[in-house]
Amino acid sequence: MTAVTEAPASTTAEGPTSHTQNQPSPRPENTFGYTRAEQIDALHKLREQFLPKEVRHLPRVWCQACKNSRGKGCQNHAIVKCEKCNQKMPRNGHIDLAYVGHAEATNRLLNVDPFWDWEPLTVDERGLPQVDGYCGLWIRLTVCGMSRLGYGHAGDKTGGDAVKEVIGDAIRNAGMRFGMALDLWTSSDLEIVESGGSALDSEEKPAAPASQTTVAPPQGLHVERLVDQAKNCWDNAIALTRVLGDAAKHNVADEQVNGPNGWQSLRELLNDRITELNTPAPERSVA
Repeated sequence: MTAVTEAPASTTAEGPTSHTQNQPSPRPENTFGYTRAEQIDALHKLREQFLPKEVRHLPRVWCQACKNSRGKGCQNHAIVKCEKCNQKMPRNGHIDLAYVGHAEATNRLLNVDPFWDWEPLTVDERGLPQVDGYCGLWIRLTVCGMSRLGYGHAGDKTGGDAVKEVIGDAIRNAGMRFGMALDLWTSSDLEIVESGGSALDSEEKPAAPASQTTVAPPQGLHVERLVDQAKNCWDNAIALTRVLGDAAKHNVADEQVNGPNGWQSLRELLNDRITELNTPAPERSVA
């Protein structure tokens, strides 16, 4: 009698079992027909810089005295309307974090892959996206057959607006894992935000000379951004050192800018100012 080989029982035909409920699904191996070359091309398109009109700015006050002034500023930072964020902020006492919004991020993803998709990493008993203990959401973003994880949080928002904020934040965060808008986040920005500005709370001096600093045309967006950062922290050697490191990272430290003492490289401008700030006050030359 011919032996009959019985097919193994399906583990998915009846849905999740008791030990697989709410567990993340295996990472998809299907590339959905995209070749490796097409995927690499998609990654390059995702990493293209956003247009200036697509970039927004979120102000963050780093000066502790200004934070405690209830919107009045401190003796070193007057409250003025910032040209970048269009809000009344302490002059040279805050930084403007560049970012792209949910609509801009979605538009970029659609241009690269009209069939892009995202899914929550876990779902609850109703099949809805499940948030963690911090009210944040882990997602898997898939673009051109490539999947990467992202995390979203809504801050202090509540209700329906919080749900939309969490999703948008998670998509932007996962998109950054593909390199999307990654150039907008610099090491100096991240360290200032993560430290709550504590690294920038050292002795402050008048920052008028920095307002005269301009970029020699033609220059890249990296130089313009770094010069703006230098203006905002002109009296803090720690922050200027971070700006210099960021300039070296993007290979623009030797680009020419017009500073208080005329045209010189960004490296020379920052090094001169850092040296001046680190020199004991009695030994400094009077400008």
